[in-house]
Amino acid sequence: MPEFLFHYYEIDHGPFRNITEHGYEKAENIQRRISKGWNSKRPANYIDLRFSLESRIKEQFILKGGRPGRNDPFYFTLGECDWAKSWYVNPGVIKIPLADFQPDHISFTYPDSMVSFQFYDEPKLATYRKDCNGRVFLLSEIKDLIDEYGLPSEEKSHAVEECKYDKYIEAQVWDDAVINQYKSKA
Repeated sequence: MPEFLFHYYEIDHGPFRNITEHGYEKAENIQRRISKGWNSKRPANYIDLRFSLESRIKEQFILKGGRPGRNDPFYFTLGECDWAKSWYVNPGVIKIPLADFQPDHISFTYPDSMVSFQFYDEPKLATYRKDCNGRVFLLSEIKDLIDEYGLPSEEKSHAVEECKYDKYIEAQVWDDAVINQYKSKA
């Protein structure tokens, strides 16, 4: 079980930014300006998908007992994921102990939330679908999730076709307290 969360970001823009945090119109403007790196290859309907997805994640999180202190989460990987650096032209990373977070302020998806929910929603992606897709997990459920499906990795995603998109477990942090401590150090 990884003991750290990793936050990857574009150094020129700083850490702990979420494209949805300032509303739909600003999110569209931000996306239009991204012209380099992996994030420039997002589909045309990405902003619609992202807002819808965050709403679904938050709803499931609350139903499971989560207490979000924000409308939108900060995104992390559970454990290190070098592949995530490819999303940015000039990548930065912040490593935070998982123990620093309150359990009711953090949710998880297996794998990346966008991938997990697309596998759940799209019948044509059934080859890659797992029972954990389209679901949100609490910290108390992560060990069992890893025991059942294994810890995703880039190596495994290249070696096993059914795991092609399983590069990491995503963590969504729904509170500013710990983030603000690390933001001031970045």
